[in-house]
Amino acid sequence: MKVAVIGAGTMGHGIAQVSAMAGYDVWMYDLSQEILNSAMSRIRDSLNKFYAKGVVKDVEQVISRIRPTASLEEALSGSELMVEASPEILEVKVDIFRKAERLSERGSVLATNTSSLPITEIADSINEKGRVIGLHFFNPPQLMKLVEVIKSVYTTDETLNMSLDFVNRLSKKAVIVKKDVPGFVVNRLLARLMNASCQLLEKNYASMIEIDSAVKYKLGFPMGVFELADYSGVDVFYLVFKAMKDRGFRGDVCPTFEKMFSEKKFGVKTGEGFYSYPGKGVYKKPEIPKEAGTGFDPWLVAAPEVGEAFWLMKTDTASESDIDTASMLGLGYPKGIVQMGREFGLENVKDRIKKMAEITGKEEYSYLLQFLE
Repeated sequence: MKVAVIGAGTMGHGIAQVSAMAGYDVWMYDLSQEILNSAMSRIRDSLNKFYAKGVVKDVEQVISRIRPTASLEEALSGSELMVEASPEILEVKVDIFRKAERLSERGSVLATNTSSLPITEIADSINEKGRVIGLHFFNPPQLMKLVEVIKSVYTTDETLNMSLDFVNRLSKKAVIVKKDVPGFVVNRLLARLMNASCQLLEKNYASMIEIDSAVKYKLGFPMGVFELADYSGVDVFYLVFKAMKDRGFRGDVCPTFEKMFSEKKFGVKTGEGFYSYPGKGVYKKPEIPKEAGTGFDPWLVAAPEVGEAFWLMKTDTASESDIDTASMLGLGYPKGIVQMGREFGLENVKDRIKKMAEITGKEEYSYLLQFLE
């Protein structure tokens, strides 16, 4: 089976690598040979690490399955499954999908790795709309087990089943997003957590260290909220939130994120975000003492996530088990967010959401409450 990966950046070359590791023949496309050479070098480095751990038995055999090419036609011609991993620009993706419809095998899967753009808007650009689906891998694809499989309003059962087979063969865990909602599952949950935390910071209700400490040590999250924003990229969160908001997500992005975006304080990649780092792209774990969060209730920022999870369930966008899987594998939570909410008590969750409404004056919190009734 020929798999075409369109885009050889961080996500693209990672998807190409895991596909080749699973035995697929992969054609990896990008605009220049220089980009492709860099991608192949990074793939080799990653495979060598896997080899050292005994995960990969033959590095050269995996490498031999990946064919880098600067010809889009060569990559797509005869392909039975495409994963597009180009920049988050709708026009760029639409152009790729129009060419892919013509050049790939008729009836093959045309998947996008977008994290923020609606699958339906991409599908609208071609004739055979049922072939289009979202396969949202997480960074880095070589290590992250989760893939959000997102249906557009047109996606056929055949496309869905072929996509699930592909994800399973990669030894990844698929969660099905049955409706093409902005942010899918993980980014909707994360948006609630990050925005609520930022709002409390702006209101001087709690400090950055207090929030991060309580979230890490009381809830068992792998990173503090602001630590995660810096690590993932303040710019990434801001642009994803903006794309979600433009397409109907309830809530306004916290002004601090907008200000930091305009000042290019993106976090680790720029050397400065909520925390400071030794240099651009140089990550040093920030000092977040356990005792700093003693006086802060982390459920104030986690409860809106539970509310969003119930919105996803009540609108039949995703199942409870898939939401819990997504929050554990995509966000590293010790338990699923719905399970955590149920164990904390839904009345307690509602009380915290009401308190957030009082503190911030934001209507999105009152809106979320109805889904917990």
